[in-house]
Amino acid sequence: MHKLTRNLLKSIHSDEIILPDEETLNLPVKVLQFGTGNFLRAFVDSLLQIANNKGLFNGRVVVIQSTSEGRADLLNEANGLFTHIARGIYKGQPKEEIRIVGTIDKVLKSNDEWDKVLRVIKDPNIGIVVSNTTEAGISISPDDRFDDDPPCSFPAKVTRLLYERYKALGKDKAKLIFIPCELIDRNGDILKQCVLKLCHIFGLEREFIDWVSTECIFCCSLVDRIVTGYPKDEIEDLEKRLGYEDKNLVVSELFHLWVIEGPSYVKEILPLDRVGLNVVFTDDIAPYRTRKVRILNGGHTSTVTLAYLAGLNYVKEMVEHPIIGKYLKDLLFEEVVPTIPGDRSEIMEFTHEVLERFKNPFIKHALIDITLNSTSKLTVRILPSIIDFYSMRKKLPNRLLLSIAGYLRFYKITRADGKAFFGRRDNGEEYPIRDDREILEHMKNTWGKYDGSLTLDQCLSLTKEALSHPKLEAQHLLEMPSAAEKIATYLHNLLTKGAISTILDID
Repeated sequence: MHKLTRNLLKSIHSDEIILPDEETLNLPVKVLQFGTGNFLRAFVDSLLQIANNKGLFNGRVVVIQSTSEGRADLLNEANGLFTHIARGIYKGQPKEEIRIVGTIDKVLKSNDEWDKVLRVIKDPNIGIVVSNTTEAGISISPDDRFDDDPPCSFPAKVTRLLYERYKALGKDKAKLIFIPCELIDRNGDILKQCVLKLCHIFGLEREFIDWVSTECIFCCSLVDRIVTGYPKDEIEDLEKRLGYEDKNLVVSELFHLWVIEGPSYVKEILPLDRVGLNVVFTDDIAPYRTRKVRILNGGHTSTVTLAYLAGLNYVKEMVEHPIIGKYLKDLLFEEVVPTIPGDRSEIMEFTHEVLERFKNPFIKHALIDITLNSTSKLTVRILPSIIDFYSMRKKLPNRLLLSIAGYLRFYKITRADGKAFFGRRDNGEEYPIRDDREILEHMKNTWGKYDGSLTLDQCLSLTKEALSHPKLEAQHLLEMPSAAEKIATYLHNLLTKGAISTILDID
């Protein structure tokens, strides 16, 4: 079977494969991208291809592989081409889009080809830098040296490249727009802080530092798309269907959202919103982050422990369950959505989209995986909704409080072997509890004070003690009138009647 390359494109005549327009393969490079991973390819590169096919943006990408392992060789062998398959539910029906993406011009390995990277950065056509170097990537290293080829950390590489570009092109032509895609709050601000700090550490001249601070734009961005990567379990069938071999094939959900906070002219340089893509340009990213964290992430966290205790294993079956699915919908629409500022119709539409995404038959999202580090998730995703709901309505959000009880019940540690901690589902099946060790020891000690069946008063004592740990940041919750009592009642019901019956009885 032939491998996907530029020469093969002309022999592909499938009606279900969207090909890159031939002229888009010769466009100038306008983007420098740090990262060869699945996410950026199924997100940024694919969106740029859609825009290029519509005659907008009209630019390609040079990718920098910063790690020793990556897919630089595989992508270069394919002339930068790869297949992106997006799958999901659209208007209630399964939908699949197959697209060959041709936005990548070439991939350079920074460890072996730093001289080429230095030449590329001097191209005046490049105006945008995107990155996804993982959450730990936007940080400086004690090993950073300006003259290393290349410097160690991602911010140090950026600092060196900015300096070389500034010296080669001058302050007017060297300006860049940075749009980091790392999943950390205020990612653009953090990258800028790191670069400016390194400028001082490296002893670079004041004029350059001022130029970086005032002329280069560091946008904060929020990205949202589930990317499952290379479909090794079905690749043979897919290649037969496609008619070619593609080691760079990547699969994602249909849904995508890219929120970019920056000056208004950024959307003119990157006009992705003008081709119908779900790309939002704003001067305040906070409401969008609140929406995603409370609805999508909060929808997971508020329901996952209850669903898993009840014997369910995947998100799709959770949201389609007649009892737990209704609980989730009622929780979101009646208790979470009212707490979120912004256009009500947009928030409602986003919530419907989230529930549709949860039903995606092509993505098997394991509930036990979502329970990882539930404590930190609870503080960010659930507690703010409870506090805001009570502040607005002067009453308690019962379903959100039940989610707190579900968290406590899930963290009932029945066995620990020194390294791992375990609990038991309603059916007696054992499961691992994975979290910060200090939290796990706290929960183990708290639950360990009670033997046998707990009375309602004991559940109240346990609730107050368990939620008192400072890492839970639940002081405001415990101070709400009757909140601890309500949680304790739900916890008692979970222990005596199980998750399903407790959800059915919620008032």
